[in-house]
Amino acid sequence: MDQRFTFNMNQTGRRISELRKKQNMTQMELADKLGISFQAVSNWERGNTMPDISKLPELAQIFNVTTDDLLGDASGLLRSAAKGDLEQYMETNPVTMEELAEAAPLLLPDQMDEGFAKLTQDKPLPSLHDIEDILPFIGKDLVDELALKYADSTERENLDDIAPFVSRQVLEQIADKLAEAGEYGVISDLLPFLAREAAGRLALKIYEKEGVGEVEDFMPFLSQESKQAIAQREYERNGMRGLEDLAPFLDRGYLTRLAKDTLEKDGIKAISPIIPFLDQETIAQLVREKYL
Repeated sequence: MDQRFTFNMNQTGRRISELRKKQNMTQMELADKLGISFQAVSNWERGNTMPDISKLPELAQIFNVTTDDLLGDASGLLRSAAKGDLEQYMETNPVTMEELAEAAPLLLPDQMDEGFAKLTQDKPLPSLHDIEDILPFIGKDLVDELALKYADSTERENLDDIAPFVSRQVLEQIADKLAEAGEYGVISDLLPFLAREAAGRLALKIYEKEGVGEVEDFMPFLSQESKQAIAQREYERNGMRGLEDLAPFLDRGYLTRLAKDTLEKDGIKAISPIIPFLDQETIAQLVREKYL
């Protein structure tokens, strides 16, 4: 981020502390005037957090100073937002994504959405890298809209950067679309953010289309029920040899039941692909039941 826009919370915190003491006011008294906890005031003065931007004019009035006095070296964007002049400022001044990101922790959600919309209006879709610092601060509807656009762009390979902020419904919609397009690698990056039910539905759909090789990355994110549904279909089609790559993710009791069934029908050699995933006692018991 451009150092011109680096905001110093410690500096503002010290300024609040100085002004409070100048008024011979305790943290508790200031908190009471603002309708907040004294812990919040303490965190401001330590530079741990900043006041909501809506509180800055009230603070300035209490201390008989301007909001600019409180914000010090903050960007013009942040100073204008504190005065309620954000829209006018952005219409008359060039604003960068870095400046908006610097101001983001103090801006209200509506102000962030407004600022981002103005900054990107009639311009090409920005890269996800350029907006990653802004994503936690813009509204869910706007993030969902962006995610759908990125899914249709060359940025889709970086969708995992925006996925934590996207609604489940839109993320599932995107994953379905990627599955239709055969973008399985992109889907695998989204799996940590999908509901298990949705991941299981996608995995089964991809398995039916592409086979077991394309769903291995899905397995850690699936419920046991979904894992076994895929494994059962693979077993019915290709026997134990098809389960070798899936076995590490399957419940041992389920594997034991399959091994017993296979042993009964095809003998000990047929269960060799999953033997490494069965304990020795289980294998010995299966053999005794079959041959002794």
